[in-house]
Amino acid sequence: MFCNLNNIQSENIVTLAILIFVGWPMRNINTHILLKMLRVLLLMIAGMMVFPHVSNAQFYNGSQMSFGKNRVQYKEFQWTFYKYPDYDIYFYLGGKELAQYTAKYVKDNIDDIEDKLETGFNDRVKFIVFNNLTDLKQSNIGLVSEEQYNTGGITHIIGKKVFLYFDGNHRNFDKQIRAGLAQTMVNQLLYGTSVGSQIKNTSLFPFPDWYMKGLVSYISEDWSSEIDNRVKDGIISGKYEKFNQLTGDEATYAGHAFWRFIAEKYGDATISNIIYMAKVSRKLESGFLYILGISFKNLMDECLDYYGQRYKQMDSELTLPEESLLKKVKEKTVYSKLKLSPDGNYAVYSTNRAGQYKVFLRDLNTGKTKKMMKAGFRLDDKVDYSYPLFAWHPTGQLLSVIIERKGEIYLYYYRMGERKAEEVILYQFEKVLDFSYSDDGRSMVMSAVQRGQSDIFVYDIGSNSYFQITKDGYDDLYPRFIHNSEQIIFSSNRQNDTIRFERQFNPDAEERQKRYDLFLYKYVDRDNVLRRVTKTPLANEIQAMEYENNYITFLSDANGIYNRYLGRFDSAISYIDTTTHYRHFTNSYAITDYSRNILEQDVVPGIGKYGQIVYKDQIFKMQIFDQELTTSIPQLKLGNTPYMQNLINVFGDLQKSGDSRYVETGKEKPKKKSRGFSTVRQSEAVDEIIAADTLPKDSKIDINNYTFDTPGAVDSTKIKQGYDLFGVPLSGKKKDKKTPPKRRNYNVEYFLTDLVTQIDFSYLNQTYQIFTGGNSPIYLNPGFNALIKVGVTDLLEDYRITGGVRLNLNLINNEYL
Repeated sequence: MFCNLNNIQSENIVTLAILIFVGWPMRNINTHILLKMLRVLLLMIAGMMVFPHVSNAQFYNGSQMSFGKNRVQYKEFQWTFYKYPDYDIYFYLGGKELAQYTAKYVKDNIDDIEDKLETGFNDRVKFIVFNNLTDLKQSNIGLVSEEQYNTGGITHIIGKKVFLYFDGNHRNFDKQIRAGLAQTMVNQLLYGTSVGSQIKNTSLFPFPDWYMKGLVSYISEDWSSEIDNRVKDGIISGKYEKFNQLTGDEATYAGHAFWRFIAEKYGDATISNIIYMAKVSRKLESGFLYILGISFKNLMDECLDYYGQRYKQMDSELTLPEESLLKKVKEKTVYSKLKLSPDGNYAVYSTNRAGQYKVFLRDLNTGKTKKMMKAGFRLDDKVDYSYPLFAWHPTGQLLSVIIERKGEIYLYYYRMGERKAEEVILYQFEKVLDFSYSDDGRSMVMSAVQRGQSDIFVYDIGSNSYFQITKDGYDDLYPRFIHNSEQIIFSSNRQNDTIRFERQFNPDAEERQKRYDLFLYKYVDRDNVLRRVTKTPLANEIQAMEYENNYITFLSDANGIYNRYLGRFDSAISYIDTTTHYRHFTNSYAITDYSRNILEQDVVPGIGKYGQIVYKDQIFKMQIFDQELTTSIPQLKLGNTPYMQNLINVFGDLQKSGDSRYVETGKEKPKKKSRGFSTVRQSEAVDEIIAADTLPKDSKIDINNYTFDTPGAVDSTKIKQGYDLFGVPLSGKKKDKKTPPKRRNYNVEYFLTDLVTQIDFSYLNQTYQIFTGGNSPIYLNPGFNALIKVGVTDLLEDYRITGGVRLNLNLINNEYL
């Protein structure tokens, strides 16, 4: 039973207290505890008698305040920015290199985005660059305000802010920049730039996820093996038949495929017209009907039929193992990081569902699974799938786990049979991308990020120190020790085989290869010249590791699907002078012909097993198989997917015409208009000339049987770093290098974000109403009123200011906020 204490007098409170104690069952209460309770109650009664109005404070006729929300920040960010003619780049400590790279990439690619949408930017764009996703999640960006729950009468003022973060891969970083530019330009095309135009267009039909996300993805990212694999699975599984119900990544992939279909059939120019017509007619379907002359339903049927014919026939000719490590696999859960122990007794893996990840250890002998770790929360936010990372000690009795927590990188050592783990904080790195043990278990090879660059490091466990192998702007990923830990193999998008051990060298996007090749580093000799293992202009080679003696295995999308390949190291006599010189090469061939991509692989030669993860029918499948001997594995000849065949045809035509340029979309793009002078480094041009393709121009590319040769007569190692072809030091020459603008401090500035205009029957300030007697409380409803409210926020959304007024018809009982 509840009562209103607001109307109980002080003398009645004493009477109530006596009645409570008289009626209390005394036999079950200790005398000492009873005296304590009585003392506390008497103090409360005395306080109410001395300060009688305090008891009414929580029921006074005041306002119910809405307090701001802040995410927990574990470090302080000191923001600075570069001011360019058309955009600003904001960054903080450790992000200067990323900011300069962003500025250069925006300048080189903004024309391409504008050409695709046939429009240009009218206002300045502000890029906010975070060093990693963890730092971005510490910011207040994206926090839901009370205006976002409002069902009507609110206009969200769309700004020109693009938030970026670096995950260790410049290719992904480039996609973010292009996606930010595309999203900003699409918003400008739909809603305008002025406040008046955005108020006018605020009643536009709410576009589904596949429409907006797919459009931004199509403009910002070229078709790839990853997108092709996800779209194929969505079409064949029937998931895309309910287009408007798709959410998340599936909506993005489906929308990308839809806009690509329109561009291929009707032309790129129709896309901007469709968007404009949808804006004018305020209906999504009208944009397609008026521009393409076909209803949206029929257009969608044509799209599904187009991709259905493209995929179903080829998919029926290929196979994929149906085995699964787990009997029951949850939907909408990402399974990753499958690692087998060197003794073959355990397998560790992680699951991630909307940001909450779990680590499981499975006993392969008994089939029992134990949860080792659980962290994170299920939130509608960007999900970091890069953590946790696992590596087994060669003994199989120690599991190392790397995670991020509170802005720091933690390395845990779990010993089998023990419940507690040893903890080490890796202060040296901003992010760790991958790691694995050496054969003696005393060191680890890591791909880690420092100052906006992913490089290769060897971490010494005993001394908690590291030896840095690469230190340049190329992306170096998936390192592994091979050949008794004397060599390290890794994937990289570098163009030449010489390690540039300098922090200032940060190549532009055009100076990086479009694809990832394999490189070999002689760790035992500390040689600064790498050995190129693969050279494939149209394919990626990733996740290389040792298979057998003198053999490696890796994943490659040479036919458009990531399959497993074997590579054998070999050598032959190159020439003889006073000594015999050898040239090294690698023969590789495919050993799987799957219908889906192999997303991850882990091979343990000592136990003759390997694990892999594939994605089929909208779920992730983890699989473990016995490793076959190289002598019994047939060399497979793979058929190309339509996507890859198109790339090969275009690349062949460009080679015949003497043009070595190619694009990933399968069609040549015109040269972009330059907005300034580009930087040409002579040392890079020298390396590029010497490392040019030595194959004859009339030779054909056989993607099923690569032979990669290391040049013998002309070697790039003979050109000293810092000298030109004539031996003249480059340090004495004038360099054509454009310096960045002045670095400025960021001062808080506010932007209009929300404008509310409503007519309703509500209070601006929600209040408690005093009980006035009667059988039940009487709530006084407000009268008919008009509400006007304006909200502003700063650039980083740390500060919000809201002001408003509620006007009554009699202009007497007005409220102000």
